[in-house]
Amino acid sequence: MNRRGYASTTRKGVPLVYRVRATVYPTGIDGSGYNVTASGDVRTTVKFLGCQDNWVLRNAAVKLHAAREKWLRSTGVPKKLRGAYSHEVRYCYDAAGDSFADPVNGLGTAFVGGTWDLSTFADDVDNSYAVKLVGASNDESSATTDTEFSLPGLYLNSRGSQLADTNPEADDTPARYSHLQFMLGELSVDEQQDVAITNIQGEQDNPPYDVYAVDDINNDITEEVELGRLCLTPSGSIDTNSAAVTGSGPQSMIFDVPFGIMRVLMSHQDAGNNSGVTDDLCLGIEVLKISEMQG
Repeated sequence: MNRRGYASTTRKGVPLVYRVRATVYPTGIDGSGYNVTASGDVRTTVKFLGCQDNWVLRNAAVKLHAAREKWLRSTGVPKKLRGAYSHEVRYCYDAAGDSFADPVNGLGTAFVGGTWDLSTFADDVDNSYAVKLVGASNDESSATTDTEFSLPGLYLNSRGSQLADTNPEADDTPARYSHLQFMLGELSVDEQQDVAITNIQGEQDNPPYDVYAVDDINNDITEEVELGRLCLTPSGSIDTNSAAVTGSGPQSMIFDVPFGIMRVLMSHQDAGNNSGVTDDLCLGIEVLKISEMQG
């Protein structure tokens, strides 16, 4: 729905986080209401999904931005050949062929806006690919070609992997009853110290995230997360128990959207399966604040 050229990152590659107010109107886009009379057991759920907000995504975006600038310089591409708006990386959500929603006017007709084209990359292995925020990463242990690559996957594949146990030597060595350590005065047979050493060597030595492996293309870091959820009943639904018109009015909530890109899912639940509600809802998005991702 980007029609103002909002960037996903700063000009140094730091991801931007958009705080938005999303409002869902339980009527059709043109405000005419549902195409059927909905029974009282109809419930509509709207979910907002996005990428994760953490240090991996932040560092990945900064590193990719720097790599892109160096790549363009090293290939001899002058700035005058770049697009006037080619200052930051434009990401796709989960596929290079992503389609984005169009804003509508008061009659529900889509505005004709600018083109949101993606940034593409090329190298000795792959001659054209985009970078996505969520979805399975790519096994780069061998030459890999694809139409899109995972941002966190690209980053974690480019750095040394953290061990599942960050102090494996301390777990086993020095030996608890090392003769040389005793003679050097480094160890004591004091029972309290013995217990303390046993405890401290085995705790708080695991990283608080799913350890990444090159061939683990479905690592936790690649998965989308829920940013928010709204549940409502259609306006003007009929409560069959009281024959009264019920239904919720517009529902809204405030949440943060990393990179300013999200996916919206909607579903109608009809326990009695007797309404046949298939309409879309009217969704309003208001940007309240834009800030840099802290990681």
